[in-house]
Amino acid sequence: MSEWFRNDPVLALMYLFAIPATIILVLQTILLLFGVGGEDGDLDSDTGGLGDADSADLPDDVDGEMDGGFDGDTGLRMFTVRGMVAFFSVGGWAGISAIKLGANHLVATIIALVMGIAALYLVALFFKLIPRIQHNGTMRLSNAVGSIGEVYITVPANGEGSGKINVILQSQLSELTAVTYADRALRYGEKVRVTGTIGENTLVVEPVVSAEAKNA
Repeated sequence: MSEWFRNDPVLALMYLFAIPATIILVLQTILLLFGVGGEDGDLDSDTGGLGDADSADLPDDVDGEMDGGFDGDTGLRMFTVRGMVAFFSVGGWAGISAIKLGANHLVATIIALVMGIAALYLVALFFKLIPRIQHNGTMRLSNAVGSIGEVYITVPANGEGSGKINVILQSQLSELTAVTYADRALRYGEKVRVTGTIGENTLVVEPVVSAEAKNA
């Protein structure tokens, strides 16, 4: 491998980024198809708000389906695990292809960055549009009330913003916008229960309290 790096270190680095990222991307896709896609989240350094799940407190008026003007659209979430995996996979292979076609290292690196950023953007756009595509008149968010889901993008505490959860809705895995009125943020991978809806595209969720926590 050391000889490989000496011969063409830029190409070697691109392979080192592209191959593992592609393997992870394939595994993520397979897991998502089988309904196990919730181990992803936003690359957020905030570690606060990790209180006991028992402290979650939902307002009394949040129950069942609700109407209101809440807008769950908080813009594109660019820097998620899936997005970065796509960046390295697509960007890496684009750079490798450019070098193989005779481009110099500078041009190949620029192509890799442009294609990687494009992949990052498209992944963010895709997951932003999923709830809108799914809400097509036949899919009712109220059918998710009572279901257990899993956090994909951190849901801020006290209704101060929205995140994303993966939940089975009408027999299919759906990624939907969610808010919580718990006094702590709900982190990716955490189990949550859907308690209501706001408007046409936002779920209200609460943390699932384990039997051990209840008995503590």
